Amino acid sequence: MIVTMVQLTKHTCRINVISIAMLMLMTAMFAMPVYAQSKSEPTSIYKDWEAHVHGKGSQKQCFITSIPKQLKGEYDRNNRGQTRIYVTHRNSSRNEISTYAGYRYRDQSEVIFNIDGKTHKLYIDGNYAWAYENEASKMIAAMRRGKKLTVTGISSRGNKTIDIYSLSGFTAAYKAINTLCPK
Repeated sequence: MIVTMVQLTKHTCRINVISIAMLMLMTAMFAMPVYAQSKSEPTSIYKDWEAHVHGKGSQKQCFITSIPKQLKGEYDRNNRGQTRIYVTHRNSSRNEISTYAGYRYRDQSEVIFNIDGKTHKLYIDGNYAWAYENEASKMIAAMRRGKKLTVTGISSRGNKTIDIYSLSGFTAAYKAINTLCPK
C-alpha cells in the first residue's frame, strides 16, 4: 500500500509539472507579438516600418514592426538573436508596445525607451519588454512626432545593449494598422 501511494504521488507530480509547463507555453504563445509566432509577409512597408495583418474575424491582429538601424554595446553579436519593436492591435486591446531583445533580459530590470530625449520605462518578461498600459498613448504620440527611438536593456549576462531605431515611416504604418484593424 505504501509503495502504491508513493508511485501515485510521483505520477501525480509528473502530471502537474507537465500541465504547468503546457500552460506556461500556451500563455507565452498568446502573449507574444504575432510576428514572433509566424513569419508573415508585410502587408505594406512605410520607410523603416512594416505593417502586418494576421488572422481573420475575431482572431485578426494587426501590428507594425521595425528593426534597429544601429546596435551598440560591448557583447558578442553572435550570442544575440534578431531584435524588433512592435505596436500591436488585437481584439479589444490596442497600442500594445513591445520589444523583442534577441536575448533574455536580466530579472528585475527595466528597459528604457528614449524617444527624442523623452524616456519611458518598460517591464520585462523573458526576451520581451512591454510598455505599461497607462503610458502607451503618450509613447505612441511621441513616436509619431519623433525621429529616433533608443531602446536600452540589460541581458541576463549583465551586458548593456543600446538599440537605435528610426521612426521614419512610423506614422504612416500606424495609420495603416488603424485602418486594417479598426476599433
